[in-house]
Amino acid sequence: MVKKMGEPDIAALAKKEIFQKIADGDWYQYGHEPKLQAIVKHSAKVIQHINDVAKTDQEAAVEQLHAFIPDLGEDVEIYFPIMGIEYPEALHVGAHSFFNAGLQVLSAAQVTVGKYCFIGPNCRLFTPNHHPTNKQLRREGWQYDLPITIGDDCWFGGDVIVLPGVTIGNNVVVGAGSVVTHDLPDNVIAAGNPARIIRHVEAD
Repeated sequence: MVKKMGEPDIAALAKKEIFQKIADGDWYQYGHEPKLQAIVKHSAKVIQHINDVAKTDQEAAVEQLHAFIPDLGEDVEIYFPIMGIEYPEALHVGAHSFFNAGLQVLSAAQVTVGKYCFIGPNCRLFTPNHHPTNKQLRREGWQYDLPITIGDDCWFGGDVIVLPGVTIGNNVVVGAGSVVTHDLPDNVIAAGNPARIIRHVEAD
């Protein structure tokens, strides 16, 4: 379930290292974090390079992609071009999962995708969030990240968006164009913006 955040405790946060803040789901200012900026900028360059390589040599591009993302399970396939993967160390994909072209993962927090998942084209997984009502905090660049977890045997249609802090169970189908704002249990079909359960399906 999506975590509700209060105002940042600036004095307490100043004592914490940035990656611990992210792991704890705490507030931080990306614009004041050169370590994060360096990771994101480097990742953008690598993805752009891999996409360029894929135009003429798919095999080499796949090899480079697996070197870039250390935790891809057996037989994971990601079609090119890839829109972006900001933090490759934070992405964990189970065996035999498939991602169609246009994948975008904005994720300082952990993103975990299970086994045998089919993720349609132009799907986006977002872990960063900002304050919904305090415009001053947004102006100052405060944000926090919450992890995304997707179970085994899920199928997302094209253009699905999953928002921060969402957990999706096993054997879940999400209709094309849906925005998943809250957790979904096992064995359901969901669709819409925000995504709602349409019906339950029988488990194997």
